[in-house]
Amino acid sequence: MGRWGSLKARPAMAARPAVRLLGGYMKNTLRVLVCLFCLWAPAVLAQETPPPSSAAAATGPDPKVLEKALKGDAEAQYALATAYGKGEDGAPRDHKAALTWFLKAANQNHTEAQYDLGMFYMFSEETGARSASEGVKWFRRAAERGHVGAQNAVAAAYASGEGVDKNYQEAMKWWRKAADKNSAEAEFNIGYSYLMGEGVDENDAEAFKWITLSAQQNFTEAQYMLGRLYLEGIGTAADLPLSVKWFHEAAKKRHAGATMMIGDAYIEGRGVPQNRTEAFYWYSLAVEIDETYKAEKDELRETISPRDQVEVQKRLMNR
Repeated sequence: MGRWGSLKARPAMAARPAVRLLGGYMKNTLRVLVCLFCLWAPAVLAQETPPPSSAAAATGPDPKVLEKALKGDAEAQYALATAYGKGEDGAPRDHKAALTWFLKAANQNHTEAQYDLGMFYMFSEETGARSASEGVKWFRRAAERGHVGAQNAVAAAYASGEGVDKNYQEAMKWWRKAADKNSAEAEFNIGYSYLMGEGVDENDAEAFKWITLSAQQNFTEAQYMLGRLYLEGIGTAADLPLSVKWFHEAAKKRHAGATMMIGDAYIEGRGVPQNRTEAFYWYSLAVEIDETYKAEKDELRETISPRDQVEVQKRLMNR
């Protein structure tokens, strides 16, 4: 029923419960996804195509804010940049204007402006100035001033090789700085680094510790990974009911992999009673999130009675 294997390809784990394969390609994909988790364009980057009404609604930025910004007030410059970036407070959505004002505020050591400026260089297509290396430069300036998001962003850049040469040791340095401020993203990435031996010696116990800290802060990917660790007994004793518990926590936030893992648990009777109809329900939920699981759902459907299929559809419609 799909891709089976262990979380980490180690012979000693062959006798552990079978789980979905996380081979070399998937490891690398997860690392990239995790590294870029904190690099998604923030709210200050408005959608590239504004709604038709937005231009008509724009009457110009607040005159008082504009006056202060022109006089060199960094906070006003940041407010003006944000207004242009989002297309709000009377300002038209104009990423080039936003970039200009972010630069003015950032050059006065306005930390949030430095971080948002990094985001603009990383993501904005409209400015014509997209540059990963320039983005990392501004992330670093904000990170050095203690901005947690920027510290995660610098770490992510080093781990993914985005705008800088890939350097896991440097990534770990910045993740640790963010983790000192209780960043759940950083805690997860430290744990994942220990799990895979990236930038540090492989250490399952440390991986379990850090991923647990992150999961307890409601970080979805950590909750999913903690379920995997409990399932395979990596860094801790195997505990199938706890594994399912953490998969449920991630599934509540529409994590497709965790949702599929709950279905797998019902197929195999791992931590829950064996129940293929219940598995079909969870597979169906997963396909709503990620259609790449559809073939596995269709394969399972063949083993479920028509009556049970109808009951599952009723549950899906009434949830």
